[in-house]
Amino acid sequence: MSFRNTKRTFKTKKEVNNMKKIIAVLVIASVIVSCQENKTQIASVDDVLNNPGEFINQETKVEGIVSQTNANKQQFSIIGEKEFKKCDIGKCNANEQLPIRFKGELPKIGEKIEVVGQITKSEEGFIYEAKTIRNIKDISAE
Repeated sequence: MSFRNTKRTFKTKKEVNNMKKIIAVLVIASVIVSCQENKTQIASVDDVLNNPGEFINQETKVEGIVSQTNANKQQFSIIGEKEFKKCDIGKCNANEQLPIRFKGELPKIGEKIEVVGQITKSEEGFIYEAKTIRNIKDISAE
């Protein structure tokens, strides 16, 4: 038995076209799978506050304005833009603020941020566990 001519080449157009179709299907399938894996739900502060149970253990992106920080607890709170326009920073109803725990550097009060994380339930109630924070704009300077 000889292994000399084991390299196979495609000799017909039909074989080449079939191989192209197979590659195209594999590429499309991998794109679909990767898009499904990276699905992050987008929600408002009000959505999360009104229905926290709907967001438990689901990666969610929330945008809001930092209204409070507590470095000792590694926590801060955000409010929605409508709430900010109604009451400004530091004067908002505590029920309108979304508490967030983050293990990195906390944002500053007055910053508009985008937070990606998920809601978890603790003894104290629901809390948003942030994975990433992105500063969008410093509202307090306006």
